[in-house]
Amino acid sequence: MCWLLTSSGAWRMHCERPRSATFQLPQRHLMTSIPDLRKRRQSEPRKNTMDESQVNISGKFSGNSGDNNVSASYNTDINLRYLNNAANLGTIYQGCVISAAAPEASRPCRMIPYSRNTRFTGRKSILDSVKSLSQCNGHNRIALLGLGGSGKTQIALEYVYQCASESGCDIFWVQGSGVLKFMEGFRAIAQHVGIPLASAETEEEGILLSVRRWFEGADSGNWILVMDNADNEEDFASNNSPIAKFVPQGPRGTLIFTTRSRQVALRQACQRIEVGKMEEDEARALFSRHYDGGGNLRDGEEEVVSMILGSVGHLPLAVVGSAAFMDETETPPREYWTIFRENDTRRTKLLSQQFSDIRRDVDMTESILSTYFITFDRITEQMPAAGDLLRLIAFFERQNIPEQLLRESGVEGMDDPVEFRLAVGKVSGFSLVTATIGKDTTFYELHRLVQLSIQAYLSPEELNKWRTTALRVISRIFPKYEHKLRNICDAYIPHALAVTGGQTDVIAEDLCFRMAEWFLNLGSYDRAEVQIRRCIRLREEHKEQGWDKGHWRLMLLGRVSACQGKAREAKMILQSVLDELTGSLGPNDLDAVACLSYLGNVMSDLGEYVESEAMNRRVLEGRGKILGAEHPDTLISVGNLATVLRNQRKYDESEAMDRRALEGREKGLGPDHPDTLTSLNNLAITLKNQGKYDESEAMHRRALEGREKVLGPDHPRTLLSLSNLALVLDDRGKYDESEMMDRRALEGREKVLGPDHPDTLRSLNNLAITLQNQGKYDESEALHHRALQRRGEVLGPDHPHTPSSLHNLAAVLGAQGKYV
Repeated sequence: MCWLLTSSGAWRMHCERPRSATFQLPQRHLMTSIPDLRKRRQSEPRKNTMDESQVNISGKFSGNSGDNNVSASYNTDINLRYLNNAANLGTIYQGCVISAAAPEASRPCRMIPYSRNTRFTGRKSILDSVKSLSQCNGHNRIALLGLGGSGKTQIALEYVYQCASESGCDIFWVQGSGVLKFMEGFRAIAQHVGIPLASAETEEEGILLSVRRWFEGADSGNWILVMDNADNEEDFASNNSPIAKFVPQGPRGTLIFTTRSRQVALRQACQRIEVGKMEEDEARALFSRHYDGGGNLRDGEEEVVSMILGSVGHLPLAVVGSAAFMDETETPPREYWTIFRENDTRRTKLLSQQFSDIRRDVDMTESILSTYFITFDRITEQMPAAGDLLRLIAFFERQNIPEQLLRESGVEGMDDPVEFRLAVGKVSGFSLVTATIGKDTTFYELHRLVQLSIQAYLSPEELNKWRTTALRVISRIFPKYEHKLRNICDAYIPHALAVTGGQTDVIAEDLCFRMAEWFLNLGSYDRAEVQIRRCIRLREEHKEQGWDKGHWRLMLLGRVSACQGKAREAKMILQSVLDELTGSLGPNDLDAVACLSYLGNVMSDLGEYVESEAMNRRVLEGRGKILGAEHPDTLISVGNLATVLRNQRKYDESEAMDRRALEGREKGLGPDHPDTLTSLNNLAITLKNQGKYDESEAMHRRALEGREKVLGPDHPRTLLSLSNLALVLDDRGKYDESEMMDRRALEGREKVLGPDHPDTLRSLNNLAITLQNQGKYDESEALHHRALQRRGEVLGPDHPHTPSSLHNLAAVLGAQGKYV
């Protein structure tokens, strides 16, 4: 070999070997940092008298740098003179120090910083889309756009390896995550392809422009350039932005951006390919390739693995991270799932564990949750209002977040439509939230891992602040029950449940009470009980704070118990409240009157009709005097009295009361209000009992249709109308339709109310009668036996329904000649 003086004044080592020979630089040198090299240079004796700053080593190499695998053959100069002068320090790229001198490159050029991922699986449709878009004539720009951890880099890596094996195009890969890394990549390309640089001190911008011009010129040929992790919008915001101004255009070549930012994709005029979660079968295959025990799962573990993967949203990074934790800690999937489900704290701790992924940029964080932290920082710096909005919604239920809730959140600027669109655009542009446009409004959804990540990202003080803020926002917007607000409030209930979790102040207690009222009116009695009992417990724990209206909580519990079919428990609760109210407020106070009304209904449920009638008459008289004859509460009392009169076979007076209630409610509330439909249903029952079947059937059909529309097919009141219509059809001899209605009512009530609810047992009894009328005695007898047994146990032997079941069973036995 000999030394040649180049035009720039630097000495170049000239190898006498053929140009195609390979010089293997030991891997340990590639792994050495600049400080280590500097220390070694200072401590080791010189081997010749030549100034080290004049020495260049030329050759080809392949090897590893840090966690990045370098694949391909490189013509590389390592210029050691930069180690003497920090101001002129050359660019480090994949372990190489780049000098100003550059030889010509062998073609095709392959600068792929990572080895092929042999465990890559799935994503065929996305790869096909990239291939299709990159085969268009001219210059192509493609963005793999999606949430962090969705596998964008791995898809790009697999695609370029496929191209490398199928075509002779040049392939280059640079980091777009920051200007310095981008410069490193472009200087490495300049060195590799032999772009002449005047000197090592050449201005960086000139070097980068030279690389851009080379890509755009004829000498570059057919190429693919991957711009990985191009997430910083400021680097790509305009044609003159720090990185964007060096991104090549020209008549040829394919640029592939991997980015979390929609703005980057749009401003770089890319064809966008959305990269989201994997399909379930893809996620399972990926897990199996990363979990050593994936091919030998025990009985039942496949289902457990499916639940784990579903809970992390089938996100590739989370799939790989979960598998890594199980492997490294020898944790079976079943135990991992047990820990994961325990609570949010355990779940967050699991997903925050570090793991190694050698095919990611060395500066990228390597835990499932922390992968989003840089994005959160960036959003907060660029648009504080968007950062605040993201922090707030992290404490709502992550799905179906109404746009109105965000607009009225009180976050600064959100009441301004332009500021709101900018903030929402910022967080959705990074795929942190996704929008679903409904018929009347837009809903937003936060990925479950993003939600956990935000909560892990916040300090304890911020956690408390935003959790409290979220509670106050929902409390301010969440209304007391009104039928006309039904559709609006349905959307808020999941968020009210989310923000009250773990909260114990008066705001949370009041919100729980309002939710209990909603659940009661929605027919979700068990959920209503959970909320109202929580209210009562909180009040008991905070007696010293003097929270008022505690008796309304107990009254609501009594109402809920009655609707659950627990009439005796309800009677005890309501009687206790009534005794307290009449002692402190007086018998004519409206709160006491309301409690008396609820108690009267419970007495009717227990078959204590005389006492119930007396109570309902007192309530009607009191409300009529205080509220007026047409007040909705007065009309409720009219309807309640009609019901207890009908139960005593006082049909004429009951009919008059029912018609009065129906007329008043149609006028005051409208024909489709649930209370109006209740009056319609009650009048139809009374008419049936009077033998007025035509009018009764017509009214029952109208009530059923209205309730299905307004309340839904599974609401307890809808099922009541279904059962009542079956009765009148049975009386008219329409047994086939009656049987169908009875079976639907029984199935629905068993599902919604439970097998032992009094209404369920009523449906059981009614179906048995319909079957008996059709001569289906065996099934009828079995159902009557079951109804009698359960009514005796649930209602007691003295309840009117229990001897009624005994009579019905006797009738079907008699019809079969079973007299003994």
